[in-house]
Amino acid sequence: MYKSFLNMIVCPKCKKQLKLEIIKEENDEVIEGRLICEDEHIWIIKDGVVNLESEEQTFMNNWKDYYKDIDYEEFDRKVDAMKPEMAKYANQLTKEKILELIKSKEAKNIIDIATGRGMLLTYLAENFTSDMNLVCVDLSHEVLKYDRLKVNKINPSLKVNYVACDATNLPFKNEAFDLSTSFFGIMNMGDMVSQGIDEGVRVAKDGLINLAVIIKDDNPKIDEVNKYLKDSNYDFDVRGACESNCLKVHQGEGKFGVTVEKTYENIAVKNENVIPIEGEWFAYQLYQVK
Repeated sequence: MYKSFLNMIVCPKCKKQLKLEIIKEENDEVIEGRLICEDEHIWIIKDGVVNLESEEQTFMNNWKDYYKDIDYEEFDRKVDAMKPEMAKYANQLTKEKILELIKSKEAKNIIDIATGRGMLLTYLAENFTSDMNLVCVDLSHEVLKYDRLKVNKINPSLKVNYVACDATNLPFKNEAFDLSTSFFGIMNMGDMVSQGIDEGVRVAKDGLINLAVIIKDDNPKIDEVNKYLKDSNYDFDVRGACESNCLKVHQGEGKFGVTVEKTYENIAVKNENVIPIEGEWFAYQLYQVK
């Protein structure tokens, strides 16, 4: 955490200002320390990451377990090796479009929500200049710890702040940022997707750019996939990825204006994810929500 970040973050419990106690510092970055609010809520800074004691998901991305027995770089290589070429191509096209939108909006102060392994983060680090202010949040302290190491290798002059917190209760005031982004992350939040969208819009003056993978409303394999998930004890319904449902959740029952842009579409090949469904149409769509 950089000391200047203290002006942006507030206590997630009482929303009051925080004071900083530094234990270890390197090049103006606090590596170890504490944040304490007026009501004496105490939060730890560890490995350069502010830890607001959020709990990792048990479904989808449990990073602590993933990284337990493998080096993070080796883990990334294994995940990328399993990824279909069309997914790599779609990801690249979409990252380029998000960067184009950031530049068109002249956004300098950006929050990336549910950063995960940093697919968007590392691309932005390659293309951002040192005058950009980037904040990354995720439930997992573990994944953000490694995201920080990746960014420091890619662009050591870029100052990024990392906060392990609940994206449905972001520790920031209204319109604290110019723009929010999320690259799959919010859409992996299960039944909390709408709250993640609400928070992404709340904290940014120009709203949220959110990526979703969508399927057709009449996809013939929906019931089959949902039965598999239920039999496997996963509380997840793939109908949430249907085109009409995705639009509806981003509109927030009429609260928000939404612009939709399709960046890629194809017929899905075999992959490690629940969505897209093998043999069926899917698309990457960017939702600009404000």
